[in-house]
Amino acid sequence: MRPLLLTPRLVVTVARLAMLPCLATLAGAILVADTAPAPAAAATFLTAIVLLQAAPKLRAADLLGLLALFATILEWMHAGLSGGIDAARWQAMIAVTGSMALLLKVQHLRSLAREDPYVPLRQLERRNVVLNRARPRAPGARRTA
Repeated sequence: MRPLLLTPRLVVTVARLAMLPCLATLAGAILVADTAPAPAAAATFLTAIVLLQAAPKLRAADLLGLLALFATILEWMHAGLSGGIDAARWQAMIAVTGSMALLLKVQHLRSLAREDPYVPLRQLERRNVVLNRARPRAPGARRTA
């Protein structure tokens, strides 16, 4: 029998299988269990990790924003059920998603700095390649077509 080889595709598949249970657990922790801020923040952190692994081709900031919106909707639903918002829990969940987005932005800037530390950042942007846009020309450069 062949041993199971860990591949990036396998990690994405497992994360996609775990995504709905993680979202349901986060919803249950807020709506049913009425957890404290620290466990809710930990559940948000775990859900964010699974969500980022499950959709590797989507922008991380968009996914984290979606998770922050989901947490806000859950907190409002909890307020409708219980009559009050747990502001500390909501702030802890938003702080987790915001800090993850900040760390991902720092990671992106570090990778750009490793690519070529003396080229302006706008010329190192990789979104132009993904969106099939032409790279910006240097000032004074002539067209060749």
